[in-house]
Amino acid sequence: MEYKRVLAFGDIHGNFTKFMTLYEKVGVTDEDFSIFLGDYVDRGKENVKALKWIMNESKKNNVIALRGNHEQMMLDGIMHLDANWLFNGGMRTLTELKAEAVTNSNFITESVDFVKQLPLYHRMTVDGREYIFVHAGVNAYTDHDPPIEEQPEMQLLWTREDFYNYYEGSTIYVVGHTPVQYLNVEPPYPLKVEGRNIWMIDTGSYFEGGKISCIDVKTDRVWQSD
Repeated sequence: MEYKRVLAFGDIHGNFTKFMTLYEKVGVTDEDFSIFLGDYVDRGKENVKALKWIMNESKKNNVIALRGNHEQMMLDGIMHLDANWLFNGGMRTLTELKAEAVTNSNFITESVDFVKQLPLYHRMTVDGREYIFVHAGVNAYTDHDPPIEEQPEMQLLWTREDFYNYYEGSTIYVVGHTPVQYLNVEPPYPLKVEGRNIWMIDTGSYFEGGKISCIDVKTDRVWQSD
């Protein structure tokens, strides 16, 4: 199917009200294909709302929701009691999950099952160009165009400098994970990395003045939250 727009959405981090201001601006329809790049939870104050929304939205045939490192930390925290999650914004999420479980006893199990099945990347051809959508990127430090299928899960979820400083491939990557503020982009706006086929669209939703962003990769048009 030929979609009118191919929309990539950056990290939400529990800022659901802010995200909805973006979503309404974009005006998503059934003619669009949407990819969400992960990190729906942690750091914000509306984590369960964001999680419920993405769980429901991902049931649509024209929507792909990817796993972010914060979903992975949530999974490890709940299943393996890994405290790293709690020290990285997960305490608020855990509190919300427990509160939701009071009235919906299956919600935590449903959330775990949902995260388990989330793909780590999505590859598609758009207007003759190959795109890969992934939360963080790949480790291109030694191989400047590594096959994504051979990348460890850790790299796809966590890598930063080893990706955007060294990737030299022709495939266009669209990623979240690293807020553009880390690269001194102010005011925060999606960054097309100079000399590389990389779009970085995490615009620091949980920072003061941070935004949630969306890009249509067919036209490079950008929308941002209030």
